[in-house]
Amino acid sequence: MRVIGLALLTLLALSPAARAQSTPATVFCANERILVERSTLAQVQSRLGHARICIIGPSFDFQPDGVTWVRQNLRRDVGDRCSCG
Repeated sequence: MRVIGLALLTLLALSPAARAQSTPATVFCANERILVERSTLAQVQSRLGHARICIIGPSFDFQPDGVTWVRQNLRRDVGDRCSCG
């Protein structure tokens, strides 16, 4: 029980920016553009409203790895056109 309490206090002590870093960077297609962001699908949908959004690649611990994946596997760049359909 003490260990759980300590872990919870540690998590609460982290700044919001530090907690956000624990969210993996995911490759999305949103508004027909490629994005690599440290956001969940729900967060992207909330921010972009009624845009068509889908996950088109894996998630990464480091955002630059996602950008590299886009270039190597999709042969495109972040911001280039994409499709969810």
